[in-house]
Amino acid sequence: MSTLPPGLTHPYDTTRARREVFRHGHTFTWTLGDSYVAVQRGRVANASRATVLADQHPEHPPLTGRQPVVDWLVAPARGEWHRHRIMTLLADQWLRIQRATPREPA
Repeated sequence: MSTLPPGLTHPYDTTRARREVFRHGHTFTWTLGDSYVAVQRGRVANASRATVLADQHPEHPPLTGRQPVVDWLVAPARGEWHRHRIMTLLADQWLRIQRATPREPA
């Protein structure tokens, strides 16, 4: 997924406020004003953070530098990008979709 759709800011771009949540082995990032939520593999430290509300220390170090966006979700129409609970629900929804989608053998 090298080309991002219009309305999805790459999480490494820190020119606007955003919310990140690490769940299910992926980092989910919703940037203020975006229509999509970016999904990246691993716990990604995209850039410096101004405010940390909650941070669990993983047993594996975070990935740094520009990491690829591997998937995206349509953001809810209400645009409450700052709500932690909404982000965790989106991540859980993404996992359910991944589990329900048949995969081709490698």
